[in-house]
Amino acid sequence: MRFLIVDDSSDFRRALAQMLRERWPGASVDEWEPGRGGPRAALAGGDYAAVLLEARSAGGDGLAWVAQLRRLANAPPVVLIADQGDSHAALQALKAGAADFVRKAGLTPQALARAVEDAMREDEIRRQEIAGTHTPFARTIPLQLNRIGAPIARAPVSIPGYRTLRMIGEGGMAQVYLAERTRDGLQLVLKVLGPGMRDSGTFLKRFEREYGLIASLENEYVARIYDHGFSGDHPYIAMEYLSGGTLAARIQEGMTSLAALRLTSQIAKALDAIHSRDIVHRDLKPQNIMFRDNGRPVIVDFGLAKDLDSSLNLTIQGEVMATPRYMSPEQCMGRPADARSDLYSLGAIFYEMVAGRKLFGDEGPAGLIHQHVHGAIPVLPPHLAGYQTIIDRLLAKSPDERFQSARELFATIAV
Repeated sequence: MRFLIVDDSSDFRRALAQMLRERWPGASVDEWEPGRGGPRAALAGGDYAAVLLEARSAGGDGLAWVAQLRRLANAPPVVLIADQGDSHAALQALKAGAADFVRKAGLTPQALARAVEDAMREDEIRRQEIAGTHTPFARTIPLQLNRIGAPIARAPVSIPGYRTLRMIGEGGMAQVYLAERTRDGLQLVLKVLGPGMRDSGTFLKRFEREYGLIASLENEYVARIYDHGFSGDHPYIAMEYLSGGTLAARIQEGMTSLAALRLTSQIAKALDAIHSRDIVHRDLKPQNIMFRDNGRPVIVDFGLAKDLDSSLNLTIQGEVMATPRYMSPEQCMGRPADARSDLYSLGAIFYEMVAGRKLFGDEGPAGLIHQHVHGAIPVLPPHLAGYQTIIDRLLAKSPDERFQSARELFATIAV
């Protein structure tokens, strides 16, 4: 592993090098003073995994360096580091081609390593996509079964052709198992409808429709479906196992505002794929956004999704079906929800990622519904003010005042 640090200060270069070696002890770290030459000369020294560039380098025009570096063939990803800088500066850095943007203040080896790892992972996917070798559904790391879910406490449901390995989750409607397909050993997830649910027309139709909707979306941002069917009284879906965990867990760990912006752009791309098929998710939340081991976010759990071309109505009168924390105002009022409702939910998620706290705080379900319909949109702190316009449009009470499509949102942030 080899890195290049570009900065005028030898002290800062050494500090960054030490941070990198805490994560990659055997790493080779080269240092470059901008006065020695431009980006092409800086990269001539080796094949680098990433470049760390101080924003004030090169006569105070780090953004120009970023743009020049990204124009070079096979250039490594660039992590821009700034003394200060608001979200507008971060957005400028990304649009110039930086893979990430971090601030010196409070920078830790862990935060720097996370930014560099994310940058390298995204760059590898980009190169694979350009070369046509990217396989979005390939598993790239072996599963460590003892670290997934919990042992199965009671006799599991028997699904022919599958061997259940671990219990991942259980709710009122379904049990979720980590399982193995017996014919080839593929490890996947089995979602099994609970006993007796086959006799419930509404729940059964919702379950069957979830399979149909996901199966029709062969897209790297949507969980892959391998099989579905019935085993006795148990309908089931066999789907890909997503080893990267949930967005809810990543938010709890903490993330930079720039990482939040990048994730939001990827989720917008996923929603565009869904909405282009006239499907509205209607229950978008951090728990329903998971990650492949290559870092790409994937939307899951289409149990409440609505096919706008279908006349089938599975909403139970007077019942709140979605999650109040992330419901749109129109959902709260029982009105029809189109694609812009999912964008409101994404706005609530984006606010949570950026601000580090949940939209409308500790309100209970009734309070949340009231706030979604009547509450003021929260104001971000000054250092995040550059994101306020995006928040305001995503969380607008009227769908007509929001981004009108996920594609429009993606084009606006374009990261």
